[in-house]
Amino acid sequence: MQHFFTTMALTAGIPFLTVPQEKITYEEPIPAVVQEESSTQYGETAYEDPILAQKEGVTEYEEPIKTPEEIQRDLEQDEILFKQALEMFNPWYAGPLLTGGAHMMPPGVGVIQPYVFVTDTYALWDSERKTVHIHDNWSVNPSISPILVGLTDWLDMAFSIQGFYNWQRDSHDKVRDGGGYGDCTLGVGFPLMKEDLKKPAIKFVFNETFPTGKYQRLNPSKIGLDATGAGSFQSQFGLRISKLYFWSRKHPVNLRAAYSYTIPSRVHVREFNSYGGSDGTAGTVNPGNYQQANAAFEYSFTQKWVFALDAVYTWKNKTKFHGTPGFTSTGALATVGGGSNDQLSFAPAIEYNPTPILNFLAGVWFDVYGRNTGQFVSGIVSVAYTFSVGQGKY
Repeated sequence: MQHFFTTMALTAGIPFLTVPQEKITYEEPIPAVVQEESSTQYGETAYEDPILAQKEGVTEYEEPIKTPEEIQRDLEQDEILFKQALEMFNPWYAGPLLTGGAHMMPPGVGVIQPYVFVTDTYALWDSERKTVHIHDNWSVNPSISPILVGLTDWLDMAFSIQGFYNWQRDSHDKVRDGGGYGDCTLGVGFPLMKEDLKKPAIKFVFNETFPTGKYQRLNPSKIGLDATGAGSFQSQFGLRISKLYFWSRKHPVNLRAAYSYTIPSRVHVREFNSYGGSDGTAGTVNPGNYQQANAAFEYSFTQKWVFALDAVYTWKNKTKFHGTPGFTSTGALATVGGGSNDQLSFAPAIEYNPTPILNFLAGVWFDVYGRNTGQFVSGIVSVAYTFSVGQGKY
């Protein structure tokens, strides 16, 4: 899984003016006789607009004089604007945990963001969306997701690597474990629209996942815990949208949405593998294409403290197998592949941003609905650091 972020945001300011009331002096109103004379100096019109007077060939004009009540109203309005300006700030965001941002990384600027996921898969969703209890399957998944660098105004590049350590008690209450490095991903992003006061930022991304993790010829005694990859090249096409809203001067909100479609390549497998199998398995797996839709928001308590929430829905087509499945130790035909599945999950988090270039995130990710997949809860921590490369500027 890839995770992307952005810390860019729009800023807003309000001009203000304050004048101490005790220093204001008011001029006496112009007598009616003078006003009348003034109104007839240049014909029948008293020119209060200097531009209009100039157009009419008049070299002198009459400036409007505000009453004390009008001046007081202006002062009160200026004071309101001044207080509003003090309440506003340029929000700092590290991005929610799971939904990628749509802003481009500036040329010559990069960010590195390590994550650690600690996940307990405590049950399964069956084909009828009912819970099937299993022994808790624990996984620690450290990753750098991503290392993101801006190359030009219209191109940035991301690279992600990850590893796993898994453990679970078997049917004899013995702890089994396994792990290793996982699949890695290389991606590029292109801007489709830049954010302004009315329009959102829109970005197209393409990611390619490479099968660097272990996926076949697994150790039978490890009950699949040494599987760390899918064994296939996976091409992902995605679209992202981001928009910052100052709906409240003290608490701006950053909204994100993303959609991706992933096409995995065929996988040649032998023996025990990430898709099932046995000692005698040999054939080809066709992993199902899968789609993912994300929606997220970040709510600023202050400039440094932010609440974030992701909602993620995934659905995947059936994974098919062609070849010899082999047999289990009981003589039954081994299972390889599986049916289609879908899942809905949420990930609330807290962000602490001590500076614009250093960000901390912590949250929990859990599912609430699914079919033919695992029920899980995951604790997540992450740190993001932004840096310049060469002459790059934040």
